[in-house]
Amino acid sequence: MTSKSIMTAVSSSGKKTLGELGTSIKKLHTDYDKQLKNAKTRARLRQVFQKHRRDHQNLLKKHLKAEEMTIKKLGNLLDQED
Repeated sequence: MTSKSIMTAVSSSGKKTLGELGTSIKKLHTDYDKQLKNAKTRARLRQVFQKHRRDHQNLLKKHLKAEEMTIKKLGNLLDQED
């Protein structure tokens, strides 16, 4: 059985919901598409892609960090219950 404190820790961990992540990714892709349309050279296309890739990686790092914090909180709560 999950305790009420564990449920509270999971719901109030501060991480983004799936909807918010989807919105962030959609915005990244909207900006990416605009920049691709305005690119005039192969070099610029490559720059746009590299920036897009970094943006994705940063978003993933933030997401995973938030989830790791949730796991740590849950682990502490479980240790306290024992």
